[in-house]
Amino acid sequence: MKKRFLIMLLVLMPFAFVANGMGQVSRAEKKQIDKREEKAQQEKDYNQTRNMLLNRDFVLEADHLMDKWGNRAWVNSSINFVMVDSSTAVIQVGSNYRIGPNGVGGITAKGKITKWTVKEDPKNDSFYVQMNVMTSIGIYDVSFNVNAGNISSASVTGLRPGRLTFEGDLVPLEHSGVFEGQSI
Repeated sequence: MKKRFLIMLLVLMPFAFVANGMGQVSRAEKKQIDKREEKAQQEKDYNQTRNMLLNRDFVLEADHLMDKWGNRAWVNSSINFVMVDSSTAVIQVGSNYRIGPNGVGGITAKGKITKWTVKEDPKNDSFYVQMNVMTSIGIYDVSFNVNAGNISSASVTGLRPGRLTFEGDLVPLEHSGVFEGQSI
């Protein structure tokens, strides 16, 4: 009995090592697979961002606001955003600590998009969007720098001197968690 078991073990052992070796992937192969997956994800992010911009259906949810002197402040992304929905845009600044004319501690400017241009840079997976928004409280120029799958920014200037930059994530309008205050 023992002899038969030893013979079977000796006969089947090489097959076990071969089967074990077949399931393993070398480091070089793993690196290539990872690179292909990363490239596929980058391409997917680029196409999703491109579709959002061309369809004018997105929200830049700001984590930071920056003034013209470069002073940055952390903000609540659900009440600080730039939204684009077809031919309408909303620019909103809010605060968790105050009450403002919009009900969320700041100002909400909602209006019609009068100019829209998109420039693509496929080499760097980025876009540049320029738009003008005509609202009841003023006319605003908004310039977006968008990196597919990464942080984006929107610089807002008006008729008065000054600039406010929104920095955060660009998300599809349907997946956004923003709260729009009352526009003036």
